[in-house]
Amino acid sequence: MSSTKQINKVGKFVDARHVNELRENYRAERWIENSKHLGKPDSLSVWYSLDELKQYLDTAAAAGADGIRVYFGAYPSTYPENILHAGRQTVVFVATQQKLSETGKTENKDLYVSTPKGPEVVAFNFGSLCPPTCPGGGGTTKDLPTFIVAKKS
Repeated sequence: MSSTKQINKVGKFVDARHVNELRENYRAERWIENSKHLGKPDSLSVWYSLDELKQYLDTAAAAGADGIRVYFGAYPSTYPENILHAGRQTVVFVATQQKLSETGKTENKDLYVSTPKGPEVVAFNFGSLCPPTCPGGGGTTKDLPTFIVAKKS
């Protein structure tokens, strides 16, 4: 019997048709309502450079991670650190490590490391949100009802 952990691999590469279907479903089923609620276009994507993602993955691996969980989140409606992010959705990457629970079930737990300030999660956030900062100044308000576009905060 091997002492190596068996990590479940669940992801796979997908084609453009799949990506487009997911994006369009999101726009139609979630984004418009989110934007109505905010009174401005919510973010549709978050961009990171390969270098910063590699650095994060290297840091997570060095801390003992064997996976990454992506949480969906939203910045507070009042967010002085970056007013353009206020209220908008984002993603946060959290390193995970497979553990055996007390009941014998394998679970992927968020990974914490010891720091001088106490335990700290190995996490990564603050990408470039679109909107508000879309490549080439591209806007996404064309898909929103007029009353939302006019109500920009």
